[in-house]
Amino acid sequence: METNAVLIPIGALFAGVLILLVANKALSTRAKGWLAFICGLVAMAGTLSLLPQVIQNGAVDLSLFDWDGSISFAYHVDGLSMVFALMASVIGTAILLYCIPYMAHEEGTTRFYALMLTFIAGLINLVFSANLLVAYVSWEIIGLCSYFLVGFWYKQTAAAQGARKVLIMTHIAGYGFLIGILLLAARSGSFMWTDPAVGASFSTGIFLLMLVAAMAKSVLFPINTWIPEAMNAPTPVSALLHSACYVKAGVYLIARMYSLQNPWGAGWNTLVLVISALTMLIGALFALKQTDLKRLLAYSTISQIGHIITALALGTPLGVAAGIFYVINHGLFKGTLFLVAGAVQHETGTRDMRKLGGLFSRMPATTIIWLIAAGAIVGVPLGNGFVAKWLLLDSALDAGSYVIVLVTWLTSVLTAFYMLKATVSTFFGQLPQDLEKKGVHDAAPAMRIGMGVLAGLCILFGVAPQILIGSVVVPAVKSLGFENVLQLSWLGLHTGTAGISVTLGAVVVLVAIVLGGLIFWISKPRPNATANVFTGGDPLVSPDEAVSSTDFTELVEEAVEPVYKVTDPDPVYLAIWSGIKAAAGWLDRIARKAGEERPLLAALALAVVVAAVIWLGA
Repeated sequence: METNAVLIPIGALFAGVLILLVANKALSTRAKGWLAFICGLVAMAGTLSLLPQVIQNGAVDLSLFDWDGSISFAYHVDGLSMVFALMASVIGTAILLYCIPYMAHEEGTTRFYALMLTFIAGLINLVFSANLLVAYVSWEIIGLCSYFLVGFWYKQTAAAQGARKVLIMTHIAGYGFLIGILLLAARSGSFMWTDPAVGASFSTGIFLLMLVAAMAKSVLFPINTWIPEAMNAPTPVSALLHSACYVKAGVYLIARMYSLQNPWGAGWNTLVLVISALTMLIGALFALKQTDLKRLLAYSTISQIGHIITALALGTPLGVAAGIFYVINHGLFKGTLFLVAGAVQHETGTRDMRKLGGLFSRMPATTIIWLIAAGAIVGVPLGNGFVAKWLLLDSALDAGSYVIVLVTWLTSVLTAFYMLKATVSTFFGQLPQDLEKKGVHDAAPAMRIGMGVLAGLCILFGVAPQILIGSVVVPAVKSLGFENVLQLSWLGLHTGTAGISVTLGAVVVLVAIVLGGLIFWISKPRPNATANVFTGGDPLVSPDEAVSSTDFTELVEEAVEPVYKVTDPDPVYLAIWSGIKAAAGWLDRIARKAGEERPLLAALALAVVVAAVIWLGA
């Protein structure tokens, strides 16, 4: 089925970019923010309008033109495309609303909003494209947007260095995607991933090339050290980069490879499972030792993406369903957590958890939103993260992957540790004196609404996951050639091996709260007398005797210190980079001396590249 509605989301976002550039001087900072938000709303509505057609027909298409009879500019929107387009448009729109007060006093807002809209449009164009070459162009567009957005405060050395690291690590690895596409086209005569000939030409070498590109984008170990350095960006950028657009592009590519070959080739699933299991565990361990709130969340993203890829790599219908459900809900709770972290920094001027504390008394609404999202990522029942983790564990048990079950359980324990550390350090305890004098208050209404919408969806899909599974997850699973094994009902869902009645549980909890409230109101208890806090049975005489949340994690950090040293690949990358610089200097000196032999050297280099491409494609 063909429809021009495919162009609405992308067109609305690029129209916003054009208006921003043309009317730059005529629009105030807030007007630019509202314009970007409205364009996001239109894109979200346009994306949602495609959902019923995709559910009914399996996919919608649009062919714009053919060039030279061999390259077609066409869109193919199926269930998997909708998963990522909905994430980008819904979460992106909430973030754009949050940006209005957050960026109100910043310079360069035209550049900021134009890049944000292009960022979202780039991901939607990537997942809608049927042409792999067009998909690669979109892949690089979001890469460039991330570079400019991470380096938005380019006058700050840390921001400029972080942006450069993002670009180098992801762009170089991204050539694997391009080479894989060119090899597929050379073998099949087509750039369309929907062409059966392209799937028939898919090989282990091409899979590995594309996997490397996806690993860099989705921060899989060991190509993941760029993401903490990207935390010097404005917080809305961090939220969009982590939750909806950038890291999810690699997840999309890995999932889409099931469209090219299902089941995967021998050993492919095992390789990806090993990488993703290491990623989830190492990310959680590094998150545990952070004192910077945004860096903690950055390493948490590494760990959570490991969960998602692990589910997809199981290669079973239930595993793929678990991965798709997880990727959506990770976007919701991680986007919320980053926006709250941004609100905290916006009000206090710091992300250092050692300088924070007691913010619940000054930022109650923001704290409640944080608690909802933190509960979700930890896996507290009635949150969407609980259902996501339950599906992942059930799919691993169903596949007989008991090592994955163990690693997932251990990672979940570590997740609870570092989120408790972040929560207590930031929102509870005593408010520091400098923050008392500063007059810290709750986030602006638009910021609270943006965060609150995402937190509300965390609760909705935790209480009634069947809504999301039936309308989005099942069509995505079917689009990849898997059968649907999830049985849905009004009370919950069943996987064929186990069932969960979260909706019924929510009703029971609600009834219990109402009855408990009535009993409390009727009994009219007298308030208890207040008393000073005691530590170990003794009065707290000096602040030095207080035990902070960071103290509770020190034992674990010390125990796994050797792991930190072994699993940090940055020293290796720095050594390689130094070697490349030295080799480049050596070749430059040879070329300067060689003079007329430069063409020969260029021909030799080209021959090496061609030989490598032929070998990888074999």
